[in-house]
Amino acid sequence: MSYQENIARIINHGPGYAVLPIQDMKIFERLRAAFIDSISEDLNQKEDLNKIRESMIGMPKSEINKIMLNLMTQHQASEILVKSCKNLVTALSGSELFIQRRANFIINIPGSDQRRQWPHYELMSGVSPFTYVIWAPLHDLDDGGGIYYLDASESLAIMKAEDQKGLVNGPEMFDMLHNRVALNLKYGEAVVFNPFILHGNSNFESKFARIACSVRFQSALKPLMQKHTDYFRHYVIENLEK
Repeated sequence: MSYQENIARIINHGPGYAVLPIQDMKIFERLRAAFIDSISEDLNQKEDLNKIRESMIGMPKSEINKIMLNLMTQHQASEILVKSCKNLVTALSGSELFIQRRANFIINIPGSDQRRQWPHYELMSGVSPFTYVIWAPLHDLDDGGGIYYLDASESLAIMKAEDQKGLVNGPEMFDMLHNRVALNLKYGEAVVFNPFILHGNSNFESKFARIACSVRFQSALKPLMQKHTDYFRHYVIENLEK
């Protein structure tokens, strides 16, 4: 069994998520370069990433949200992230895909009063059960920042307990999960997970903002369910490495 096939087995039949190195860093670095160019122009400065992250501290939440919306114009970001992990992607979904049209750039500011993501799993957003997610930071997460994941068995147990109470993403789940420890990923690593895995982000203390990018993908042979082609686009990975 190849490394990619083993990771695919873990994501589908084991814990449901895996941390792995980005396969092609030359491609992935284009993603960080595109982010820096876009943000530097917006802030009237051409600085390195850490200076940009530091400049975001103290920004109003409305300004952060505006920046994240503007970043959705980076139309090649989804393709870049998928291509940078192409062997893993094809092990999960083949080479003919539906990929998210606009990748999400996520900016989080440190401090307990800042943006906090409610624990959730991807199916809540209407994606199909055949969809996977790649989440990758654009820098080291060495200050306790990041997102946490529950393995498949714990995620399922919580979903079943909520279902018995007629709840979906209720307050008890939020209280249960808000103190989870986040993964400390390095630049060049990514998390890949299936749509049944509960996850969320954690509060953190740092002098820098936390920046990551995520994209959803699935086999083009599987139905899209609620998310149709206004959300996904057809994409074929070519020239695969053997």
